[in-house]
Amino acid sequence: MLLRLNGGGAPGRVDAELLRLEKSRHKYPRHAHEGYAIGAVERGAHAFNARGRRWEAVPGRIIMVNPEDIHDGGPATANGSYSYRMIYLNPEMLREIVSEAIGRHAELPFFPRAVVADRDLSNSVLILHRALEASHSRLERDGRFVEVLLGLVLRHSRARLASETDRLIAQPLDRVVEFLANRFADDISLAMLADLAGLDRFRLLRQFRRRFGLPPHAYQTLLRLRHARMLLRSGESAASAALAAGFADQSHMIRKFKAVYGMTPGQYQGRLQ
Repeated sequence: MLLRLNGGGAPGRVDAELLRLEKSRHKYPRHAHEGYAIGAVERGAHAFNARGRRWEAVPGRIIMVNPEDIHDGGPATANGSYSYRMIYLNPEMLREIVSEAIGRHAELPFFPRAVVADRDLSNSVLILHRALEASHSRLERDGRFVEVLLGLVLRHSRARLASETDRLIAQPLDRVVEFLANRFADDISLAMLADLAGLDRFRLLRQFRRRFGLPPHAYQTLLRLRHARMLLRSGESAASAALAAGFADQSHMIRKFKAVYGMTPGQYQGRLQ
């Protein structure tokens, strides 16, 4: 089940996407989300690799993946399955909640652990998901939303620290990422990106993969998929979305889309409410 909650940019409105999977065996390739991915397992065990280690989520634990954190995912065992509820959250929504709570502008929260054991808060995440999915009371949805997310931040986030070396490396890579974000549909060469960064091609590949967990071509595919998904949400056909996003053809986009999101573009539109 997939559910899109669109706050329309209004202050205090919930802007998120909900996903519920039952007894899934799907294995996700390495990818990232624009926003936070927060959820909890109801049955079975879900495992994924992120930030250089393997994480396993079972009932009583919370999944918290930061924006742009590269990760994969699937059953924790070869013949296992998992049932979980996930909330894909606009980062600015979380910043707004934290800023309101502390009375001043807040930085985006950073969760250092992708899975934490917190049974009470894990149950609250599941209850929140059900309320967002089915409750007719906006007051209940809003109240649980603020309470749970603020609880996650207060219990499990911290400031993200960056070294001077990290900042120096980030500057040329930021130029490359901005260029890819603006030209994701174009046929771009590695030499073009290396010139933009002021690095040779080998150093660009090494530093890009080290920082983002993906090579530039895979990151470009991820940007194309995000754009295609946005177009699908607005009612565009898969064929037109594939063309606009820069895929070679519709079948190419369908293969990539199903691998990353666990469903075809047609299924995505069919399940989206």
